[in-house]
Amino acid sequence: MTPPTIEELGKAAEDIVWRVMGKGSEKSAYGEWFNVDKPVHDYHIGRAMRHLSTAMLQLQKSTPCPDNNGETAADHLERALVRALFTWAQVKKEVPRL
Repeated sequence: MTPPTIEELGKAAEDIVWRVMGKGSEKSAYGEWFNVDKPVHDYHIGRAMRHLSTAMLQLQKSTPCPDNNGETAADHLERALVRALFTWAQVKKEVPRL
């Protein structure tokens, strides 16, 4: 089996971000993610870790897949990717401290 190319991975990441963020959230307004607990990044990192842990448990068949929200391991991995990207964006835009 041939691994995906860098271009294929980049396109997949782009598609995931558009799909996950395009759906939006019933819990928060557009762009609200950027100011959540800023400059403390624990919130998005913690959420990414929770999604990764859930995906791992589903892949190991230790927890139901799909879960009670209808999310599969692939769904949780996509959300973890977006949460990691949220953290990256916060870090990149942060004003340097003196």
